[in-house]
Amino acid sequence: MGHVSWCAFMLATATVLGGCGSNGNGAGASEGDSGPGDDAGEAGAAAGEDSGGYPAFTVDAPQIEKNQGIVLASPVIVTITWPGDPNAPMWEAFGDAIGASPYWAATTAPYGVGPATSGPSNHVRMTRPLPASLSFKDVENLVIGAVQAAQSDGGVAYIGAPDVGAPNPPWPLPTLDANADPQTIYSLFIPASTRETDPSGSSFCLQGGFGYHDFVAVGTTLVAFAVNGECAGQTVASLQEGATHEAIEAATNPLETMGYLGFDPDHAAWDIYTGYQDELGDACEYWEDSYYQESGSFPYWVQRSWSNTSALAGHDPCVPAPATPYQGMTLFPSQESTVRIDPSALGFGGKATNTKGFTATLGQPLTFQVGYFSDGSTAPWNIAYDFPADLPTTGSSVSNGKATVTIDQTSGQNGDMANVTVTVTAKGTIGFHVMAITWGPTSRDFLPHYLPVVIVDG
Repeated sequence: MGHVSWCAFMLATATVLGGCGSNGNGAGASEGDSGPGDDAGEAGAAAGEDSGGYPAFTVDAPQIEKNQGIVLASPVIVTITWPGDPNAPMWEAFGDAIGASPYWAATTAPYGVGPATSGPSNHVRMTRPLPASLSFKDVENLVIGAVQAAQSDGGVAYIGAPDVGAPNPPWPLPTLDANADPQTIYSLFIPASTRETDPSGSSFCLQGGFGYHDFVAVGTTLVAFAVNGECAGQTVASLQEGATHEAIEAATNPLETMGYLGFDPDHAAWDIYTGYQDELGDACEYWEDSYYQESGSFPYWVQRSWSNTSALAGHDPCVPAPATPYQGMTLFPSQESTVRIDPSALGFGGKATNTKGFTATLGQPLTFQVGYFSDGSTAPWNIAYDFPADLPTTGSSVSNGKATVTIDQTSGQNGDMANVTVTVTAKGTIGFHVMAITWGPTSRDFLPHYLPVVIVDG
């Protein structure tokens, strides 16, 4: 089954990112670095004065990579709801409208996904309620049984209750393209009356995990599906935001590990710092400004999604971008080295790899530079840092070690640079550290924007 996207929205960030526990914006004199190198361009503006020329630097932006599998070139959305769900009409209208919207084109077309279609023939209102509890495996079996039944006699298999009462309506058969690649996304909306559990038996809703997507094999056909939990207490806005997140990822990574997933090797720091939240929706979900209400023909609350193209151009990496200029930070690759790390102890399936980063000797200061950039004129903004006590992991905690960090210019704008000096005072568990430069809006439920950095113990 591979990588499953357990996508949660508005999570407690201390749990997600290993504590984010040592935020600081300590200004201090930095031991001088010789300069940013050729890729920094000319950053001649005085502090507080916008240099113009947007962005001022060639931006070192990570890219989410395409693996060996397919994306959905002609997606078909099938909306599945259960009795008593007052949101059923909303979800059907949502599934019908999203695929032709500018929002869908902005978030999926650059990755080879075409407009999605739906319509009344792809609305399935189940007549039998779900059981009180539904495991992750139960959901897989439900999808398999429903598709098998559609392939055989048009009936729908049911789980967890006697086969009595009105039969469930049949699900539409999976749509295949000319290459026999599946194009259908079965989008399931699980009512709050059903307790859905993850593979460990824990409730998704109690963990804050409101949705995921996956696939199953039905004979020789691979079938993609998305699960949207309508957890008690969720607002309509958060339900809709979660549904957009899962729809985008199900279209761009329908067979999980085979589509767009994972940052490029030079930017492994992004994978590690975020706990491998590295599908297109995941990469933007921790930022407060990723959530807004669309208008026009698709007037729903949505989540912005990662754009490789926008990130490389020095614009907001999460699209559709806001109308206001984007404020960002960049490293300078000419200052970095190729370092070897082994993140396998974190438990996300990561393996030893070469990446870009820095090497630090215990007790000795390491200085590197970061550049302030924007894609339009803005006022100065403030930066800080995060050197978490522990790294994100699927199991027991993994120490990130300790360090003192100073930043000599904690406020700047397009064209300014800051010297960041890191002195490692205690080695971590696995031979390297991950920290981040941080900036932008934050709140109880969201993180500031971040620029992760790998530092290897020398």
